[in-house]
Amino acid sequence: MKLRIRRSSIRARLGRLLAAAALVGGLCFLGLYLGGGHLLEGYLTSEDFLRRQDQRYLSSLEAYIQAESVTAWDADKLTRWVYGQPAVSIQVVRDGVVTYDSFYPNADFSANSTAGQTYEWGDYHQLTFADGPATVWLYGYYYYQYDARLLVAALVLSFLVFLGIVMAGLQGTIAYIRQLSREIGVMEGGTLDAPITIQGRDELTDLALSLDAMRDSFRRQGERERELTQANQRMVTEMSHDLRTPLTAILLYVELLRRNGGEAEKREEYLDRLEGKVEQMRTLADHLFRHALSSGETAAEETEAVTLEAGLGDALSELAACLTARGFRVEADLRWSGRPVAVDCAGAARVVDNLTSNLIKYADPGEPVRLSPLEREGFAGVRVTNGLRPSGGGAESSGVGLVSAERLMERMGGRLEQRTAGAEFQVTLLFRYM
Repeated sequence: MKLRIRRSSIRARLGRLLAAAALVGGLCFLGLYLGGGHLLEGYLTSEDFLRRQDQRYLSSLEAYIQAESVTAWDADKLTRWVYGQPAVSIQVVRDGVVTYDSFYPNADFSANSTAGQTYEWGDYHQLTFADGPATVWLYGYYYYQYDARLLVAALVLSFLVFLGIVMAGLQGTIAYIRQLSREIGVMEGGTLDAPITIQGRDELTDLALSLDAMRDSFRRQGERERELTQANQRMVTEMSHDLRTPLTAILLYVELLRRNGGEAEKREEYLDRLEGKVEQMRTLADHLFRHALSSGETAAEETEAVTLEAGLGDALSELAACLTARGFRVEADLRWSGRPVAVDCAGAARVVDNLTSNLIKYADPGEPVRLSPLEREGFAGVRVTNGLRPSGGGAESSGVGLVSAERLMERMGGRLEQRTAGAEFQVTLLFRYM
């Protein structure tokens, strides 16, 4: 499946979404703060509101004076009351002399009295202290107090607007991710016919395309495996039928031999026919064996740590004896190393059997078959060198023997290497050091 060219990305779309949300949130903040500030200023600067607030704080101060027996010169207690209020300043004046000023809470007005120091803004009110009446100037910073609350409220509401826009913009992407997750779960359950939903033009689209291609690949692979399984089943069924036919004929000829075994002419005829049927069965068995090797082979047994001589010596002795009986000349110079290697003895014997069969078919009897040990980095093994028959011995090569031997060596953690140089052929078996 050809992937679509991406013309946008999640990062770019998210950036645009954040920028738009920030713009709307900023405009919302400005509208709330400026508009609310204008309305708040009109209300907080009205004479009626200021009078009510002043009276509330004056009542609180008067109650505090009576409860704590505060005098006009008691700076510590007056400062304690001022610090307990949100935003209020006071000044106490008696007989034209300042006795306390919250702007200068630590000043000693009794030692350095200042007469006639008054403020031009705010109102003066008459209150009774523990040591007599005095004039109190009170000024409240009511607008700044409520302005801070308006600022916090505007920031919170603007952030909520920003967050809402971002969440709304990401809702489609989140829903698509959840849909892909559900479809992947369906695919994990083994259902490969349901396609992956493709939408958009970003990284998630590329991911969905890749997932759908992977799903289609798995589906086609499963179909090929089913076809191979069915083909194997058909082949086994057909071969079983083909094998039963000569077996039936063999049983028939055996029975005829029992009945007419005394007649030399009949006996030779039946024996010839039996030989033909057996040869036919052998051909069918070879065919079945090749098919089994090409379709797969059971895993070799676990290896064990033995010396190369213990794991391979007997099998090579049988190879030399078999070749000698067939008229070959074997030259062996095997000086074994004592280091252990990883060998599956049964698998190694099968490998040497395949080499023996290969040599009988294709080696030149006029040239010696040489066996020599060798070592490489991390491996030890043996090399078999022989000359090739000019005509190939009249045998058609299927390559099954060496392929099977190579698979067996790989299962043991080793390697089989083969090389042809002119009329000389080499096979090297390498086993991993333990």
